[in-house]
Order: sequence, then structure tokens, then C-alpha cells
Amino acid sequence: MFQSKSRGVVPTNRIGQTVQQSAKKGALGVPQLILIGVGGIIGAGFFLGAGLPIRTAGPAVLIAFLLGAIVTAQVAGALTSLAVYQPVKGSFMVYTQEYIGNFAGFLEGWGYYISSILVIASEAVAMSVFTKMWLPSIPAWMTTSIFALIILLINAFGTKNFSYIESLMSVIKIAALVGFIFLLGLEWFGAIGDKSLAFSHGAFSSPFFSKGVSGLFQSMLIVIFAYAGIGVFGTAASEIRNPAHLELAAWSTILVLTVLYIVSIMLLMFVVPLRYISTNMSPFVIALAHTGIPFLATIFNGIILIASFSVMAGSVFSANQILYGLGEMNDSPKFVTRTGKNNVPYGALLVTAVAIALTIVISYLLPANVYNFLISASSFLTLLTWFLILWAFLSWYRKTRHDHVFISTLAFGQPVITVIIMLVLLFLTGYALLQRDQRFGFYAFLVIMVLMSVTYLFVRRKHRHSVG
Repeated sequence: MFQSKSRGVVPTNRIGQTVQQSAKKGALGVPQLILIGVGGIIGAGFFLGAGLPIRTAGPAVLIAFLLGAIVTAQVAGALTSLAVYQPVKGSFMVYTQEYIGNFAGFLEGWGYYISSILVIASEAVAMSVFTKMWLPSIPAWMTTSIFALIILLINAFGTKNFSYIESLMSVIKIAALVGFIFLLGLEWFGAIGDKSLAFSHGAFSSPFFSKGVSGLFQSMLIVIFAYAGIGVFGTAASEIRNPAHLELAAWSTILVLTVLYIVSIMLLMFVVPLRYISTNMSPFVIALAHTGIPFLATIFNGIILIASFSVMAGSVFSANQILYGLGEMNDSPKFVTRTGKNNVPYGALLVTAVAIALTIVISYLLPANVYNFLISASSFLTLLTWFLILWAFLSWYRKTRHDHVFISTLAFGQPVITVIIMLVLLFLTGYALLQRDQRFGFYAFLVIMVLMSVTYLFVRRKHRHSVG
């Protein structure tokens, strides 16, 4: 059902491996890939930051999460189609270079890598804040460094061990959200907690578009990044044992995410009035505070820590895959392509470790608002990554559509829907410029883009001289 239908052609990747050879080397099965995908997306940002889009859009935030799922499905469908045809380390960066051009591939790869490093560092810093609940006397920089070191060690043990640990953490996060849904269901029916918080007094008692259509668009800027970790699914796809099973893994990942996000947010708004939802505290913690079970806040604090661990582990894994691909294409030092006996790219892992350490140091040296602008810039890098993935997919689709190649059903309505999604991404980028905080993040993004462009000119000139 999910087999590629190319006419007897055996596609090869840039490293020279056939699809069949690459598939045999894979260490991941479908369940592990699903859990890695879910684990790389559901992070502390959702558990802690869900209050901001709810406050911004009101109950209409459910539409924002649904639209976010549709956009993510198109990106995942594009990645799945390309990965089934051509599974390769470097994933979407390789596809972008082959089907758009060298410069686009360079921006895709380094943009994703820089974004991943910023996410890893920010999650590590956030984890040190959560740990203060239990260990208030330990300096934040020390716990941040310890967490980052643990994540690097997890990735150093190879794909198989990484997948086991990431799968375990993903199961815990999914179980936490399911448990949260169950508890809020009991609270809604008045079985536990404050019975004054009934259906008629929750956020749904406010008008559905309580903040207007502009509130919906503004929340989309935030919600779209609740799905941003889908890139880890694309980079892990080259490690799957059978690339033909990617379709099942992609569908399962998107469905699990969408159901967990929408149902948990919906129940939260059933029981918590809109005025109670704060941008300074997790709305899940606020909801649990009304259950009358005091130790739930401590448990949830631990779950948020696990969520951060999981996102960090997935981000390091995908960053290493991308950096390895950059090395294969001579867009980074060849040192990053060195691997050990367990096929771990130790060169890339070492560079990533240094980059994380520098970013953590910067996070404690720079003023908080400047560092936040850098983190905001990573959101624009995500939009760039998604736009280029869809562009590469369209270019590939145009060249291969008459060869009856496999197209993921997630990438439905080709090519019209993909073009529409690309326009949506451009619209969201433009709309972000109307928001003051997002605008400063965009300026930081432009600085990063200029630096990457100058570096590209230097790297290409050096490469031409070495070839000549």
C-alpha cells in the first residue's frame, strides 16, 4: 500500500547509497519513529506556553491548532514523500539542495541547525528554572550544564539507545496529557475539584471569537511553533528500517499530536474561565490546582522536565543529522562526518556540544530581552525551513509526477494545497511584523540570514579553489 511506484528506477542519495541499502541500515521501527516524532514536538513550550495563544484568541484557539495541524501535515507529507523516494542523512537539507539549489540547501541546513541549538539551549535554561522547586540552592548555570551534558551522552550511545530513551520519555508525556484529559473530564462533570467551575463558567462562556479574527491570526504565530519539532521526524526518517512504512508513522504522529493538543486545550477551556488563564503560569497547572489534589503540581513539574529532556534529545539528534549532511556536501568541515563503531557522528556531536555550551554561556551573559530576541529568531528560521521543504517538494513533484512515484496522502491536493500553505507561511511571517516583540525577533533573524549568506559565499569560494 505504501510502496514507491517508480518505474523500476532505484533512486540514489547524495552519499551514493540506494534506498534499499539505506533502509537495511536503519535502526528504527515505526513505533519508535512515531514516539520520536511526538517526543520532538510536545515540549515544555506547549505545557508552559499554551496560555498565551488561549489568551490571544479565546476559544477560537481550537481553530488555530487545527490549522496548525493541517500545515504540519503538508510539511510531514512532503518529507514522507521525499524520504520514501530518497532516504538519506541530512533529510530535507539534501532535498532542498538537489531540487532548488546549493544556496537554498545551505540556508536550509544551517538555518535548521542554528534554530535547533537555540531551542536546546533555551530548554536547558528553562529546566534549571523548573528544578528550583526541588533544589533551590544549586546555581542555575550548573543544572543547565548538567542537563545539556546528559542529553549529549544520550545521543552518544547511538540511534538504537537514543530511540529507546526518547520513546520512554514520549510515552510519559503522552500518558501525562491523557491523564490530564481524564482528570479534567472528571472535574468538568463535578466529580472532583471546584464544582463552581462548571461548563457555563469556563472559557467557552466567552464569545468564540472573543478576540476577533485578528486574535486568531496572532495566535497562529504561536500555535504553529507548537508543531515546529516535526523536523526531527524528517531527520529520523533516514534511520527507519523500512522507508515504505514512513506513511504510517507520519499519519500516526500527526493524528496523535492533533488529538492530544485539541482535546486537552478544549477540556482546559471547559473548566477554567478565560480570565483565570495567565501567560505567566502553565494553564495546565492552573486547571490542576482546582482538582483539590495538592501533589499534582509537583508531579506536573517533573513531567515538564521530562518534556524538555525529550525535546532536547530529539533536537540534538536531528541537529547532528543535518550537520553530518552539511559535511557530506562540503558546507561544513569534513570533521563533522567522522563516525564511531555504533555509527554515531562523533564529529558532529562534538561541534554540537561546543555550540550548545557557547549558547548557554551567552544566555547568562546577554540581557534577557536580547536573548529572547534570539530565541524568537528561531521561530522565523522554522518558517523558513518549512517553506523550503514545501518548495523542494513541489520541484520534485513537478519532475517526477509522470513516473508514478509515491506521494503521501498527507500531502493532499497537489500542487494547489501546497502552494496555499506556502502563501500562509508568508502571510504569517508578514503578520508577525505587526507585533512589536515578533518584529525584534525578525530583525535578529535577518542578522542570522546575512551571516549565513556571507558564510556561504566564503565556503563556496574556498570549495571552488580546492577543486580547481
